[in-house]
Formats: sequence, C-alpha cells, structure tokens
Amino acid sequence: MYNSLHGEEFFATDRRPESISRKTIHIPVGDSPCHHIDDFNEILTDMGIHEIKRSEILHEIATKAHGIDTRGGLYMLVIIRKTVYGSIRFLNEEDDIARAQRESMGAEARPIPATKSSIDALERVVFDVSASAGDCAVCLEEISAGSEAIPMPCSHVYHSDCIVKWLQTSHSCPLCRYNMPFE
Repeated sequence: MYNSLHGEEFFATDRRPESISRKTIHIPVGDSPCHHIDDFNEILTDMGIHEIKRSEILHEIATKAHGIDTRGGLYMLVIIRKTVYGSIRFLNEEDDIARAQRESMGAEARPIPATKSSIDALERVVFDVSASAGDCAVCLEEISAGSEAIPMPCSHVYHSDCIVKWLQTSHSCPLCRYNMPFE
C-alpha cells in the first residue's frame, strides 16, 4: 500500500489490531468446562470464526478442561478473544488529487478522426420540400428543403459541411456514437 508524506510515497502497514472481540464465560463451582462446549461453540460462531478453526479451538478447550477438577470449589473464568490485524493506509485527499493530475498530464486527449475515405464515401443528398430531417445536431439549425445533407450509416442526418467538419475530428456520430472507420 503506497502513501505520501511531504510528497514522498511509502508503503505502510500497521500491526495494531483492527478489531478485538472478547467474550467471557463464567463456569460455576463444580461444573466442568466440557459441559459448556455448546456455549463456546455459539460464542465462536457469533464471532465469525470459521468452522474448521472453531473445531480446533473447541478440541483444545475440551482437552484442557478434561484434566481440571472443579469439585474442590474452583470458579473458572474463560475469556475468548479474537484479534484481527490489518493494514492501515494513511489517506491524504490532496496528495491523491495531485497524483491523479500529474498522471493525467502525460495522457493528452487527442481527437480520433474518421478516415478520409469513409467521409468521402458518405452519400450526399438534397432534401426536397416533402422531406423533413429535423435539426442538425452539430449546428442545431434546421435542415431545410433544398439543402445538402448527409445521412450517416446509423440513419442520423446532418448538414454536409457540419458532419464533414465533425468527422475530421471525431470518428463517431454526434448523437448515437456510431463509430466510423478510423486509423
């Protein structure tokens, strides 16, 4: 994990516990801890201990408890503690923004034009009085009867001059992003 302090990046982990769960079981005088295995199992389950690890812990408790004589007035306190360690990342929003800006400066956005041959191959049409193409999405003016227009392969229609100029800088349809051939 990389971090930044005074402009220097570094990798940091912290061995402080991320979380600590602690459960206590009081076993009365005369009771054997073996009689409380179900209680231990329930606590371990509630703590999110995986089944295999739970079995290992319960086996260890049962083994140790088997040799304990509680008849002589022994009061037993059993504490189960789960400690989770994790890595800590020291975040500094200003450093993250500055790094993103530095990285983006190297990647200059460049327009990708359509190929000249694909632009030249587009059909030019003249709209008559009965045709209605609506507005040109490039210049936002009406495509009127008698004006030259170009229908794109995606069926969107534009003024000839507008769409040719557009395709010389961008290879996609201004409305639906249909991709024209590009290099």
